[in-house]
Amino acid sequence: MKYLFEISKEHKSFPRSEIICCLKSENIENDIIEENSNILIFEIKDNKKLNSIFSRLSFTFFVDKFLFSCQPNIKNIKKNAEVAKINLKGSIAIKYKNRSKNIDSQKVVRTLASVLTQDKKVDLRNPKNEIRALITDSKVYIGLKLFEIDRSQYEKRKVQYRPFFSPISLHPKIARALVNISCIKENHILLDPFCGTGGFLIEAGLIGARVIGSDVEEKMIEGCKKTLSRYNIKNYNLYSLDIGSINKYVNNVDAVVTDLPYGKSTTTRGENRTDLYERSFKAISQVLNNNGKAVIGLPDKNLILIGKKYMKLVEIHKFVAHKSLTRFFAVFQNNHKSYTIYCNPYLL
Repeated sequence: MKYLFEISKEHKSFPRSEIICCLKSENIENDIIEENSNILIFEIKDNKKLNSIFSRLSFTFFVDKFLFSCQPNIKNIKKNAEVAKINLKGSIAIKYKNRSKNIDSQKVVRTLASVLTQDKKVDLRNPKNEIRALITDSKVYIGLKLFEIDRSQYEKRKVQYRPFFSPISLHPKIARALVNISCIKENHILLDPFCGTGGFLIEAGLIGARVIGSDVEEKMIEGCKKTLSRYNIKNYNLYSLDIGSINKYVNNVDAVVTDLPYGKSTTTRGENRTDLYERSFKAISQVLNNNGKAVIGLPDKNLILIGKKYMKLVEIHKFVAHKSLTRFFAVFQNNHKSYTIYCNPYLL
């Protein structure tokens, strides 16, 4: 069966990687049929675990059963709709997202309706079946909606709504995407050794991972406990300690997701940043399981070279937080054997 993922254009590389990594986390075999900045279409045979994956995503709007795509002219749309006409029981609605400034979306909808809603009850408010049209300059993509991602949940978890927070915390949907990119599985262990107020731990805990956090500042650990409690996350361990001591308390973690201190708004306790990063990468490689993924935030692309001394670099995601701050989230794999880049990396 072919699945159409309608993805966000807010970020260039997050949507693709988090979908692929979520599929990988459940060992779901897939083939990419088509991809661009608007969509990803997969051929997936085993769909038993797909619903749990859909609910994890943060940079996807809808997942549809793919029906067809064609050039965005009325003749082609009508012809393909007649070929793809499916037998649906119950009411129907045709809804759309227009990402083109040149195409009349109402003409597209009327054309689809003339073919697909014949002899069907139309219910625009609460249809049993929703046909979706994603309109772009080059193609129209048509699918039967299977799942809508609740992206409002990420807005509700923004830092200002937490009992303890830092103004430099990442938006929850960014944190969720990075957690997903680590390929963490339910009931597996994710570590953030610079957990701060716990943004990554929240998102990992909410998808069922066992979470471990550490921070050199005791006040961060105390605040993180309050935050995790707010979101009813109970399967966690927190430690107040230096990164160099992490292996005394933690071992055999399945994934690491962290944002290293930048030495400006965050503290390095006077330590040279390069020295701190060297110790951090070494410690992470020691506690991370073989083949485990580490997603690590850095303020400078050149600092990725430190990580490459200890782990294999898989891909890099550039994230512009604001005009004066760009972060690079590097994804590493903890082995020294040959490896396959399963996501087309946006290397800079």
